[in-house]
Amino acid sequence: MSRTIAIELNEALHKLKEQEQEITRLRRELRKYQLMVTRDNYRERFCVNTFKGEKVISTSDVRYIVSENKCTYIVLHDGSSFDINMTLTAMAALLNPRSFMRVNRKYIVPLGQVERFEQDINGKERLILKHGHKSPRIVISRDNKHNVHNWVKGTL
Repeated sequence: MSRTIAIELNEALHKLKEQEQEITRLRRELRKYQLMVTRDNYRERFCVNTFKGEKVISTSDVRYIVSENKCTYIVLHDGSSFDINMTLTAMAALLNPRSFMRVNRKYIVPLGQVERFEQDINGKERLILKHGHKSPRIVISRDNKHNVHNWVKGTL
């Protein structure tokens, strides 16, 4: 019995050490992002990995940012998209809130891409991006509707 308890304790200690190492790694990563962003210093470009190496993407080239299947993608004006190893929440914190807004759990859009608002048949409000024939269906969350309207009007 005591040998079993000793083995279980040893396994628990090993697991604890692994979790402490992961927490340390995540803290370093968080500090790195915090150093990149200050109150008035937002990202103007991102580096993404491609098969040919790294590609620099300017925020002015972003059509929208979407989170799908636990991955975050930056979609450009030309329709190309790139996986970025960051959550949507982390991306939103790095972008200038005057130019970009998280309109729901899935999308961040740049102000320059907003064309209009539209009512769905079911009463939900959609955000229509410029060049709408290739636009995703972006429903504005109920909780965020007022903020999105104010942001577009420039009163937020």
